[in-house]
Amino acid sequence: MLDLGSGHGLLAFALSLGSHEREIIGIDHDPDRVRIAEEAALRLPVGSRPGFEVGDLKEKLWSFPSGSLVGIAMIDILHYFDPRTQQFLVSHAARVLAPGGVLVIREIDSDDGIRAAANRFYERLATGVGFTRSAGPKLSFRGASGWIGLLESSGFSVRSQRCGPAFFADVLFVAQRKL
Repeated sequence: MLDLGSGHGLLAFALSLGSHEREIIGIDHDPDRVRIAEEAALRLPVGSRPGFEVGDLKEKLWSFPSGSLVGIAMIDILHYFDPRTQQFLVSHAARVLAPGGVLVIREIDSDDGIRAAANRFYERLATGVGFTRSAGPKLSFRGASGWIGLLESSGFSVRSQRCGPAFFADVLFVAQRKL
């Protein structure tokens, strides 16, 4: 399983600890976050350690063979990329997932009124102070229907549900690669 934009590795740790039969790879562009994740992984039993790598998410995803993964997570990362890169990441996730494989995305529903405005404010503040880093000069948000359309056009069947704090417009998209 692949955790793209793994940051400090929290999701990778949860997935890894959930089953010793899973191989989890976390990839992030930030060397400091990956170093922290690697140091934390050393405290786990050898069979429960996720691996972490620093790198460009597009290049790393491109490097996986077609049909080689059963799961990919992209939690709170796609809005940092322009629409073309979002399309690349989703379509190549479909390529590297085995039939029936699952892509899990959490993103902002930019059509969700005041909650979406709260998300946009938070994300602009976080990128402005350097807490997070955008891949381009601006953030690229979509409404829930836009995210679903992107996923379906890449060969996924999609379920979605609101998640996160009530004052944010976060949506969890569970996309399964069609057989």
